[in-house]
Amino acid sequence: MVGTSGFAYSSWRGSFYPRRLKPAEMLGFYAQRLETVEVNTTFYRTQPEEVVAGWVRAVPADFRFAVKAHRRITHNRRMPNLEEAIRVLALEANGFGDQLGPVLFQLPPTAPFDAGRIERIAALLPSHWRVAYQFRHRSWHTPQVADLLERMGAALVHGDGEAEPGLLGRGAFIYLRLRRETYSRQRLTSWARRITGYLEGGRDVFVYFKHEKLGPLYAQHLADQVRTSFRPLVQTAL
Repeated sequence: MVGTSGFAYSSWRGSFYPRRLKPAEMLGFYAQRLETVEVNTTFYRTQPEEVVAGWVRAVPADFRFAVKAHRRITHNRRMPNLEEAIRVLALEANGFGDQLGPVLFQLPPTAPFDAGRIERIAALLPSHWRVAYQFRHRSWHTPQVADLLERMGAALVHGDGEAEPGLLGRGAFIYLRLRRETYSRQRLTSWARRITGYLEGGRDVFVYFKHEKLGPLYAQHLADQVRTSFRPLVQTAL
């Protein structure tokens, strides 16, 4: 599934959104063209129940929301009141119902490897969640951490274009954040080939472009390329 990080950007008017499109109509328009979005506002504040319900009503049943966990969980090394913070996150995530995609935990560049930190978070998460972790300090980028996440059924996020992008292709599923401001046609084709390989290997893939003006157009182009090249195996009854 391919989308962008966020959707409510006025700078997209005239390139992706019609110029006169109302803000309340943006998500519905977006969901007619892309199949997933990464919700970043949840990182800064817990969204009211009615806001989440409105988002869900605006999209088709097969659309998926990736939800970024609040910074109170990821950006305080001591993680005070962790149980309560995850309880609040779970209530918020439950509002997305069956349209909840991965839940993203993004640690800051100032957070070096901390043994047991991920295990402490993971122990409190609902078992049905798909969870992705992004580490932006290089001390986390080891095969041992990747092995741990795979055993947990989680994804290791790769942030293309970031200072410390992380290991590529590791995780029980694939979560890519494509953060470059520009992507050439050749680079998008290369990503499409790689993503097709992950899909053919049996792993689901979630891809989110940066919210620059061309982000949704890159996402559409990449999604079209993957859709054209990926041919899922069809099992026939004997």
